[in-house]
Amino acid sequence: MSVQTRLERNQKVRLIDGRTVTVIDKLGEGGQGIVYKVRLDNTGKEKALKWYYVSKLNDPKGFYKHLQDNIESGPPSSAFIWPEQLTEWTNNTFGYIMDLYPSGYVGFSKFITARANFASATAMVDAAINIVKAFEALHNKGYNYQDLNDGNFSINPNDGSVLICDNDNVMGHGGYSGILGKSRYMAPEIVRGEKKPDKLTDRFSLAVVLFILFMGDHPLEGKKTNVPALTSKYEKKFFGEEPVFIYDKNNDSNRPIPGLHRNAIARWKYFPSYVKEAFQQSFSKESLLKGDSNSRLLEAMWIHVLMRLKSSLVKCPHCNSDVFIESDRDMSCPDCKNNIHIIGYIKFPKRANINVCIPIYGGAKLYDYHIVPAEKNSSSCAGIVLEKPGKVGLKNLSKLKWTIKAPDGSSATRDTNEVAVLGKGFTIDFGKGIVGEVMSN
Repeated sequence: MSVQTRLERNQKVRLIDGRTVTVIDKLGEGGQGIVYKVRLDNTGKEKALKWYYVSKLNDPKGFYKHLQDNIESGPPSSAFIWPEQLTEWTNNTFGYIMDLYPSGYVGFSKFITARANFASATAMVDAAINIVKAFEALHNKGYNYQDLNDGNFSINPNDGSVLICDNDNVMGHGGYSGILGKSRYMAPEIVRGEKKPDKLTDRFSLAVVLFILFMGDHPLEGKKTNVPALTSKYEKKFFGEEPVFIYDKNNDSNRPIPGLHRNAIARWKYFPSYVKEAFQQSFSKESLLKGDSNSRLLEAMWIHVLMRLKSSLVKCPHCNSDVFIESDRDMSCPDCKNNIHIIGYIKFPKRANINVCIPIYGGAKLYDYHIVPAEKNSSSCAGIVLEKPGKVGLKNLSKLKWTIKAPDGSSATRDTNEVAVLGKGFTIDFGKGIVGEVMSN
């Protein structure tokens, strides 16, 4: 029998803990092996079984041990569909079982090709936040992913929840699985052959995923890459040796082409300046050609950018479209082109040297992230800006008592469901050591 033997329907496979599974059907196939739907014979519960082409592994026995170590260590967070149990070696190869995707989740690639769409702009931003939070947990546990690409995610389009599969190549920092990554998602220094995957290259790939999630096109594909066939020679040139961000501030040689890169052209204008700046930093010349660690945003930095974006989502007063507004300046609605006047913003202490603020505009939301240090990743709504002619306020939707101080020294408290009137120079002590300052534009 070949070491790449395919499993047959109704075939039984033994796990190393003595249980057996029965093959039900084939789910998919990739470069390393085949994924089957199987049934645990002792409980009847259905699982997925990844079955390896062992000839595709550099060190099969070492990889088997690596998987065993990851199983014992456990997943970094509930977002990861983590290897659960190994099989015994069978016909000189092996596999492992993991959970199946629950219903309601859609592969990320379907969002790219518009075969799936988010139910709301909030769900899209939440998906980005959840992807970043998952990789923050992964890196904090001492792992790097090594093969981050559009095939790793499934997303619930209704609420933005994310599940991440293909976790068998996840390695401890300094380890190498033998997989360099997927074309167009690898960091340029990997494409150039200068280094192997690590935490820093993960962060480049993460920025690519976020850009594609928001813009629907690749950050490095523009005029320069418009060739008849994207051969391996061209891939090395465009994604390794001579990469240029399509919206580079200082180099317009690779701008998106009208009619070809419609998504990037249409969507870029919808995003506030600080999101554009985050991508311009992530795909700067320093990041692309030098692999500069300071140019690649840490996961915590992305969280600050994305939570600011989440807070800025409101309805245009003229056309009722969802719109991401700036905090410190007026702007034109990308849909109807009418002016949206922003009177000011609530400024919080910087985090990771990134501005944290919410616009003072009706419908803008405050989250636990802003006001409770222990809830640094929480998207639970803690307040909402209310606006009527001549007056704006912030409604307390948290369980904390807020103390509002005016410039003249007077103060007042606001409990849950009460409204704090906002004025220039006011400060709000949210009760957990976080103080916001009301700024005017």
